[in-house]
Amino acid sequence: MRVTFYCANKHLPGIDFSEPIKGNPGCGAAEYLHVTIPFLLSKSLGNLVEPIILADNISSLPKGIKNHKVDDGIKEAASIAKKLNSDIFVFRSRIHEEESILEVIDKLKLNSIGRAALTPSHAHQIKMSKSKYFKVLVCVGENQYYQLIDSPIRKKIYHINNGISDYLIDHVSSCHTFDSRKDIVFMGSLVPQKNFHYLAKVWKLISCQIPKARLHVIGSSNTYGINSNLGKRGLAEKNYEDKFFSLLDNDPISAKKVLFHGNLGLSKYKILARSRVGIVNPLGTTETCCVSAVEMQALGIPVCTGNYESLKTTILDGTSGLLSNSEKNFVKNIVQIYRNKILFNDLSIGARANAKLNFSFNKIIIQWYEVFYKIKMNIEIRKSFNVDKKYTKLNFLYFLRKINVFIFHDFLKIKSISVNYFLYKLKEFIRPIYKIFKKFIFKNINF
Repeated sequence: MRVTFYCANKHLPGIDFSEPIKGNPGCGAAEYLHVTIPFLLSKSLGNLVEPIILADNISSLPKGIKNHKVDDGIKEAASIAKKLNSDIFVFRSRIHEEESILEVIDKLKLNSIGRAALTPSHAHQIKMSKSKYFKVLVCVGENQYYQLIDSPIRKKIYHINNGISDYLIDHVSSCHTFDSRKDIVFMGSLVPQKNFHYLAKVWKLISCQIPKARLHVIGSSNTYGINSNLGKRGLAEKNYEDKFFSLLDNDPISAKKVLFHGNLGLSKYKILARSRVGIVNPLGTTETCCVSAVEMQALGIPVCTGNYESLKTTILDGTSGLLSNSEKNFVKNIVQIYRNKILFNDLSIGARANAKLNFSFNKIIIQWYEVFYKIKMNIEIRKSFNVDKKYTKLNFLYFLRKINVFIFHDFLKIKSISVNYFLYKLKEFIRPIYKIFKKFIFKNINF
């Protein structure tokens, strides 16, 4: 089965994608994942699927996987996929349809998948639902998926989380202790939608309570290729850069403790590994599955952000971080984790577990293959092949077992009783009675 992935990386000429297993090299999640997913598919499932990367810039793609150069955008990418006899074409679906791509894939009769880095508009969803060859919209977060279960595209949606490198979780030195982690880190593009200004506004309130902490800011508007009309520091569009610096400069003392790093490649993980609290988009605007938050958790950093949108399903409140609904609680949560060693340790363990168990590439690569298989075999994308619940949960014995746990195990603290054991003893008791009864019947009744 041949699958082509289109990576629109024309705006990222300086990004080195050659070692995706080591983590995001300093670009948006979409571009990184459209290289990493096919690369890992080729490594782990190469005998079942043949992935190919189509990209605007192929000079820095990883070795060991086939690639083809695209010169003229997504329409040309689809045409190349067709010429390569691709069974499935994977592209990033935008909020609004890009270059009439749905008409193109229908004309080419090219089975296609859209990866919803951003949720498509209602009009776009309608077009997707009507397209014969647009087979699946992959929702990259659980919150996004459930927002679309009653949408025009509902019959074509499938949930696969954005992924995180297992190398990052398991091999990067992220075991720094509470005492060796001194700082706070914000990571994300410096555009209004990522709401760094929200943090800039309250930074002085945070800093006055934990004066030894510095704030590292990783990212710039260039994360998404926005590099025109920049402010004098070259971090963001001029008006926005002026806005968040004016908020920081309200308190010159705390402002001096803010360090802007711009876009960083793999070197960012050294900063993350030495940070005690992580912060991402505090209002959750545009987030579908915040990979920055997942990266932080992978390195054992509890994340503090808002209780909004996909952040609610990317960070586990009270387990891998703390979520808030107000500026006051946002500040309180950051200070609380920074000061409380026990709380930090508990959340740090939960953060790494959440990254490993819910966002590991080892898990999501299999899910991608399942989607390809269903399309290839013309199976309805939302059809489940799980055991019918009437054999597991929807029966009387399951109800008895739940009652047993509630009454005997939890309330009475008698944990040696189980329904299976009771049934076993009941059968032992009934068996001799049944034998006597059976013997009596055969002895006294003539057939």
